[in-house]
Amino acid sequence: MAYQNLSLQQIHYLAKLKQKKYRQIEGKVVVECRRSLEQLAAWGVIPLELYLAGDSKPITAKTIYSVNEQVLSRICDSEHPAKIAGLFALPQPQEVDFRLAFYLDGISDPGNMGTIFRIAAAFNVSCILVSPACCEISSPKVIRASLGAVYKVPFQICPIPKLQSLKAKLIVLDMAGSKELKECSIKDNPHIIVLGNEAHGVSPEILALADSVVRIQMSGEMESLNVAVTAGIAAYQLTYSPDSNCTRL
Repeated sequence: MAYQNLSLQQIHYLAKLKQKKYRQIEGKVVVECRRSLEQLAAWGVIPLELYLAGDSKPITAKTIYSVNEQVLSRICDSEHPAKIAGLFALPQPQEVDFRLAFYLDGISDPGNMGTIFRIAAAFNVSCILVSPACCEISSPKVIRASLGAVYKVPFQICPIPKLQSLKAKLIVLDMAGSKELKECSIKDNPHIIVLGNEAHGVSPEILALADSVVRIQMSGEMESLNVAVTAGIAAYQLTYSPDSNCTRL
C-alpha cells in the first residue's frame, strides 16, 4: 500500500491541535502511542488519518501518511513521541443509565484523569460524571493515560444541579469518613462514588449532598492515597472483591 505525504499546510494544521482551543474548534485530536491506537482499534475506533515514521507497522485507518520523526515531534504533544500517531474526532459526552458511576470533583491532573477512565473500563464502572472544574478530557495526555478508554467509557459534564437531579446515592471517599469502604453496599439504587481534587479533596458543596462519607482502611503510615489509586481500590471493592459485603455488578 502506497502511503501519502503530508503537506506543510497539513503539518501546521495538526501542530495547532496541540492547543486546547484549536482541538475544540476543529473537534479533532492527535493521539500517539501504539498501545492506545491498538486498543482503540479493538473497540472499533478507527483514526481518520494515521502517521507512520520509519518502519513502524500500520493499523487500520482511512488514510495513511509517511512522516519522519521531526514531523511527529511537531504534531504530537509528548517530548519523545512514538513512531505512530493518529488523528481522531474528539471523544463526545453521552448520557446513559448507570448502576455505578464515578463523580470527579475538580480532578486537575491529566494522568489521574486518564487513569481513572482506564480503571472504569477495567472494572465495568458504567460511566464517569465530570465536574466543570476538571481538566480537559480530550487532551492528548488524558487520552494516553486512559489507553483510549475516554472513547469507551461514557462520560458527561455534570455541574452540581445536574448531579442532584440524577437521584442516585452519593458515596464520598474521604479519609475522614465515618465508616469504611468495605461496609458499603450497592444492592439497590444507582450509586455514585465521588473522588475529590488532588490537593483540596471533595468540595464542601458536594460533601453537603453526600449520603455517606467513607474511608479506605490503611495502616496509618500514610495520610492519604493518590486519587487514581483510590478509584482503583473503590472500583475493585464494589465490583469484584470476594471479601466485600457489596453485590457484584
